[in-house]
Amino acid sequence: MKKSLALLLALLLAMSSFAFAEEGTEKEKELFDVWDYGSESMTWVCSAIPVTDGAVLVSPALLPEKQDQLAVTDGKNVWEARAVVPDEGGLTALVLFDTEKAAARYEGWDLLPYGISTPVSSCYVRTGDEMGSRINRRVLSSEDIQWQGRRCLMLTLSDPVPPGSPVLTTEGNLAGLVVAEYAEGNNRFIALPADEIALKLTEISGKLNNMPGWSDPPEGFKVTADKNLVTVDWTEMTLPEKGEGETFYLVLLDGANSYLNYYPAEVEQRKMKFILTPGRFYIIGIGAYSSAPAEAPARYETISIPAAGKLTANGFRPILTAIAESEEKTLKDGETPVPVTEVTEELLRSGRAWFYSSSCYEVTERIENITLLVTLTDPNGINYRYESGWLYDPSYMNEDTWYINLQEYGLTNSLDEGGYPKGVYTVAYYVGGDLADSFTFELK
Repeated sequence: MKKSLALLLALLLAMSSFAFAEEGTEKEKELFDVWDYGSESMTWVCSAIPVTDGAVLVSPALLPEKQDQLAVTDGKNVWEARAVVPDEGGLTALVLFDTEKAAARYEGWDLLPYGISTPVSSCYVRTGDEMGSRINRRVLSSEDIQWQGRRCLMLTLSDPVPPGSPVLTTEGNLAGLVVAEYAEGNNRFIALPADEIALKLTEISGKLNNMPGWSDPPEGFKVTADKNLVTVDWTEMTLPEKGEGETFYLVLLDGANSYLNYYPAEVEQRKMKFILTPGRFYIIGIGAYSSAPAEAPARYETISIPAAGKLTANGFRPILTAIAESEEKTLKDGETPVPVTEVTEELLRSGRAWFYSSSCYEVTERIENITLLVTLTDPNGINYRYESGWLYDPSYMNEDTWYINLQEYGLTNSLDEGGYPKGVYTVAYYVGGDLADSFTFELK
């Protein structure tokens, strides 16, 4: 435990005397709660929907920016959250925790079966508050709408509710999930229907395909993060046993990626730093391998990098981000590259595709040693990254223009080998852990 949860447990047990009914012999269906114990006083974050053993569904909009000190409770037991795994659209997230030490008091809720509708009059929205009380809100009306390219429900409720509140049938099936408040009218909310929730859960579970299972992190193995700058320190760790011909590797795995990164761990300097992609979930560990690692080690640490805020330091402002075909050295003084109107697979494979960025800022002196991360995310959520450095310079501040060749810097290597899926791609760059700008293009 990073901090003792004893005080939090005592507080929650005191609340449970009036917040929950007396526990029966069988598991009940009820909301869990998420708490943040990272500040001086513990803070209730939100209620959460139990999905399965060790996983609850929440709204990412309610989670704090720093998510490394969250706890999940069922009103009796408290577990330290091991990871937060959001979907790619940021509408839902799973908070994962280990229930080996104590069985959860409440069971997961069943989704309303696909293709079955239920009358509005038989639905209600369940929510909670920081005192652990459960509150039901009546659904006054409902209609199907299209929102962000998906079928959603427009609900009018008797009273307001926060994002992440479940829409339940009288039989206790999960019929929807409130994800946003509608701008017009009173107590009108947008909810994902059950089939969309199923798609989101499938999307998130796809990120966990490479996880061999939960385990305690190795003793003496420390992972810390400052925004997206992550430090891995195994100075005090006793390395596991290895067989003949095996080598120790530090393995770094993005939870959604089909590939992993690895680095020799049998080095004198037993500490490494990485610039990781904000809003992503990572597995980090050390294992013994007879060849290049192809899977995560048996014991590992997990870390969820918070989503990045917008870059505002030194009056930074993006002017243009795009994909261009002109190489920087071929341009004459005063010329700017012409962004391509259509990005094709042939262009990406050719190596002629350059990520072009132009921005401005205000500084009086040169500022160096700032981290730069350029990422490419494909339609399947797989993320490729390139680490470098950034500087602010007075001579460039009115228009600081630079280029990254997507192929030359390794951002398309796996795609060149495995193929380019159709859909929307995102290129983003982060300066000092903050989002400077991003650009999307579609391969049809």
